[in-house]
Amino acid sequence: MRLKEKDFWLGFNIFKGIGPKRFQHLLKVFGSARRAWKASAKELRETKLPSSIIKHFLLFRQETNLAKTVLELEKKLIRYITLQDKEYPPNLKKISFPPPTLFLKGKIIPQDTLAIGVIGTRKITPYGREVTEKLTAGLTACGLTIISGLARGVDSVSHRVSLGSGGRTLAVLGSGLDRIYPPEHQALAEKIVKSGALISALAPGTPPLKGHFPSRNRLISGLSLGILVTEGAAVSGTKITSRFCLKQGRKLLAVPGPITSSLSEGPADLIKMGARLVTKVEDILEELEVKKRPALPGQKEDPALTKKGEIKFKDREEELIWQSLTEGGRHIDEIIRQTGFSSAEVLSVLTELELAGKVKNIGQGNYIII
Repeated sequence: MRLKEKDFWLGFNIFKGIGPKRFQHLLKVFGSARRAWKASAKELRETKLPSSIIKHFLLFRQETNLAKTVLELEKKLIRYITLQDKEYPPNLKKISFPPPTLFLKGKIIPQDTLAIGVIGTRKITPYGREVTEKLTAGLTACGLTIISGLARGVDSVSHRVSLGSGGRTLAVLGSGLDRIYPPEHQALAEKIVKSGALISALAPGTPPLKGHFPSRNRLISGLSLGILVTEGAAVSGTKITSRFCLKQGRKLLAVPGPITSSLSEGPADLIKMGARLVTKVEDILEELEVKKRPALPGQKEDPALTKKGEIKFKDREEELIWQSLTEGGRHIDEIIRQTGFSSAEVLSVLTELELAGKVKNIGQGNYIII
């Protein structure tokens, strides 16, 4: 088979010694990936590449059959796109040294430019699950594509909610697309392919090693208009993604949580650093400068966006307690202090609202609107 220019981009992607920065340098020197791939040892030395990398590349090139590699990817239904392709995500093109080649299962469409990364802890709490579900459903209803990393916890919840709401979601992997991690998310990954895409900058066959996940996080941020952190520890991969977010000029948003939970420390630290404090979907839309839009065909309306106009309060007490909860999750003691009602009055109203399916006790006396 006759190899295309993009197939030589693929070759450089598979070779481990030349990253985006060095590859861009080679393109500038040789004018194309094809010419760079076929360059002599002397020509490569003139590019000032380290001699050890040149030595390994020459051996790799000799042992690699690009045509066979292309056919193997086709059998696995894995596509690859380069910076030269129209499908390459515009948001990602804007970061410094974007990955020259991306591997895909599924499709990236123009709508995916309007995207937000939703990330957080793998050890999600009931509170974290509730706020992630609520905010993701609202963002999906407004037409935003949800981007996350297919990990356990917040990542998988955001993917599932987006799919369940009829929206689009992109999963960025820290491994090859034929090495789904964690393995129990294989079925979820297959669903994502049908309503979005699996994306990786790593060649098929690459295992999910710890060192691969920072680059995965950089892609999540680069693909998004902003990053939303719903729950996370003080020291976690969430912080790494947040740093990429700020370096790339993206918006950083965080959800406050119960001060008694160690998994509220990550978002709290980010808010101290200047992240936008988020308690409702409108906060996110305002920060991203996105206008609220009606649900797209096949998508479910977000109850949080329509509920205010439909609620009929039976009395002033119920209305004030409801208003307290619209500002975010509240502990019953906080509601008592804010409204001035007795504990018996507040508990009675909350019980009625919970039985009506309007609020939920997420544990330890904390309530949220559902």
